[in-house]
Amino acid sequence: MVARGTCWLLVNPVEYHGPHLSLENDHLCSLGLARELARRQPGPHVLIGELGVGVDPAAGPGSRHTPYRVVVAAVMEACRSLVELGARRVVLLTFHGAPLHNRALYEGARFLLRQGLQAAAPFALLTDELVSMDTTGLDAAFDTIEDPNDRERARAGMPLDFHAGFFETSVALHLAPDSVDAGFREVPDCPAWPAIGWLQAAARWVPGRLGEELAAVARIAGWTQLRPYPGYTGCPRLASGEAGNVFVSAIVHAFEAELTRSFEAAPHVPMMAWLRWLTLGGRLTPPPVPLDAFAKLS
Repeated sequence: MVARGTCWLLVNPVEYHGPHLSLENDHLCSLGLARELARRQPGPHVLIGELGVGVDPAAGPGSRHTPYRVVVAAVMEACRSLVELGARRVVLLTFHGAPLHNRALYEGARFLLRQGLQAAAPFALLTDELVSMDTTGLDAAFDTIEDPNDRERARAGMPLDFHAGFFETSVALHLAPDSVDAGFREVPDCPAWPAIGWLQAAARWVPGRLGEELAAVARIAGWTQLRPYPGYTGCPRLASGEAGNVFVSAIVHAFEAELTRSFEAAPHVPMMAWLRWLTLGGRLTPPPVPLDAFAKLS
């Protein structure tokens, strides 16, 4: 069965997603996406399982931090096993956007390609949206928000809605509704935060894609400086399963095209490839957010 089918290998961290989402949210969303994608791909399909590791998870109670080199080793070992089992087509799937995490999946997909298999790691396609957010075609998701001010807030905030906010909470409500805490509508909006000034200034002097990626890092990194630190972004209270359906449909459409392209060519290269060298293979990490930063968020 493995040799004849598409093998789905899920690789996700145990990660804090605010007070309203499960520590296994990335796994649950990956599993839901795998099922949606499998319905659209030639069968049979084999769910290999979940590795349960992830690079750079968001700080918070219960998050499990796994070094990049350990994640790469786990992914490569799983891929070697699939080669030994006679697999011919493998999808490495995650719902975790950390660049080094997606680089680890990319390395596994490249290994499989060198062994003569077809392989894809499609989430790297979605992480590109952190650099250049495009909400074209997503009007139906924002139309689920009744209040016009909230609607505009959600749309304008999408470039920084990268963790457990309107987008991810809506996806979870669609793919794994029982995992979302019933009190998610009482979760306060994440406060605005300033970009990291020196990084933002440096980005203006760097041309092309690298400058765009540095600007994205400047915007995102400021989030960890919030005190109290919420562990989520955006406006989870505005989420709905209906909006999640719109988001999931768009993701599945994009991933389906990426699977076809990857199987015929090569896996999508993740954003911020330079982070692997800058962090000495993940050995240099930013200081952790102290747990007492969550004290006011009871």
